[in-house]
Amino acid sequence: GDWKVGFSARGGFLAPAFAGDGVATWAPPGESGLARWLDEIQVRELEPELHPEVIGGWWFPEDASVDARRLTCTLRAACVTLGATLQMSPSHKVTSLELRDGHCHAVHLANRRTLTPRTVLLANGAWMRDLLPVPVVPHKGQSLSLRCPADNPSLLRRTLFAQDTYIVPKGDGRIVIGATVEPGDFSPDVTAAGMMHVIGAACGLVPALADLAVEEAW
Repeated sequence: GDWKVGFSARGGFLAPAFAGDGVATWAPPGESGLARWLDEIQVRELEPELHPEVIGGWWFPEDASVDARRLTCTLRAACVTLGATLQMSPSHKVTSLELRDGHCHAVHLANRRTLTPRTVLLANGAWMRDLLPVPVVPHKGQSLSLRCPADNPSLLRRTLFAQDTYIVPKGDGRIVIGATVEPGDFSPDVTAAGMMHVIGAACGLVPALADLAVEEAW
C-alpha cells in the first residue's frame, strides 16, 4: 500500500513576530531544539511574502511536518498489517469501563458486548470525561485549506506559527491554515465567524493568501 505520510522538512518552522505581540516577547525553552532569532531582513529572506510590519521571528530549522490524514491512513494500514483488528462502527462505541482497585477489568460496548483485555489504552481526547471522572474540556478548532495557483506553487516554503494563526504549506500545492480555539464546543460545524477569524489572522500575516482559492474547510 501507500505508506507516504506527507513528511516535509523544507526549511523548518518560522514563528514571525509583530511589535509587542506574544512572539516578540517570547523566547523558546531550551528543550525545544535548535532555534535562532532572525531580524526583519532575515525573515524576509526566508519568506518574502510576510506582512511588511513583521519585525523578525524565531526560526526552528530542524522542525518538520506531516499530513495528518495521510499519517492516520498509514497508521491504520500498519496496524492491520501487524494483525490488529479495527472495530470502528457505532456498535463498537465504548459505553463504560469496569474499574476496580485502580485497574480496568472490562470494557462495555454499545452492542452489549464486554471485552476483557489485558491492557486498555484510553485515547479518546475530550470524550474521555464520558468514561472517567476527569476535568477534560473540548477545544474546537476550525481550519481550512487554500490552493496555490499552478504558476506560483511556492508562495510559502515553510510552516509559519504566529500569535493567532498557523500556516502550513503542503507538497501537493495546498496551504492549511488554522485555527480557532473554542472551549467547550463539540460541534463539528464550520461557522462564518470561525472562517472569518482564520482567514483574517492568516492574511494579516501573509497578505498574498487573500488571492488564493479556498479548497476545503473543517
